Amino acid sequence: MGALIYDGQSFEFDDRALAHLQAVITMKLRRREPFLLSWNPDEAEPIGRHAIWIDNAIPLRYEFLSPTPERLDEQWLNTLADQSSRASGLYFSPQRAEPLVV
Repeated sequence: MGALIYDGQSFEFDDRALAHLQAVITMKLRRREPFLLSWNPDEAEPIGRHAIWIDNAIPLRYEFLSPTPERLDEQWLNTLADQSSRASGLYFSPQRAEPLVV
């Protein structure tokens, strides 16, 4: 599990999900486009949903468990980037596994 550390608070994500979030957040912040990021934490947390305003003025850090960078899925990145531009912001959910073709 990696962590998104935002304004001093740590939020856990698996490394693959965090790598995709990092790419989308970096793209948005380079363009100076703040946005709302929300997600459901894992079932062990007492909070039902997190929502944070992502802005250049707020300190941000990523911590990955693995020393090897994750391979990014272009389709998932495009989906996340499109959602981040909506008025409701990016509602992040883990990537669905591809269905098996028999």
